[in-house]
Amino acid sequence: MTTGQMQHAIIVNDDDDSMPLGHDEDIGDLKVRIEEAAAHSRFVDFRTAEGAEVSVLLSPHSRVRIAVLPPRLEVLDIVQAGGFDDLPADLL
Repeated sequence: MTTGQMQHAIIVNDDDDSMPLGHDEDIGDLKVRIEEAAAHSRFVDFRTAEGAEVSVLLSPHSRVRIAVLPPRLEVLDIVQAGGFDDLPADLL
């Protein structure tokens, strides 16, 4: 993965919460910070594409995925899962 340049990426953690990363987030640096935090059960901080500052507690048992989107997918809107309110009543 390329690092240090403007790119569109998504981070997903253990509970499948996905967040688009800020365009200024250095993916290589974020990966190093995640590895260090996970080794000692610490928080790692990052900024989302919407500008929110997020802290995630990581442990040696955590699972984090980072996807750097190809240019053709950068223009797609990422839809966040809503929860049970968005499901049809017959599925509940």
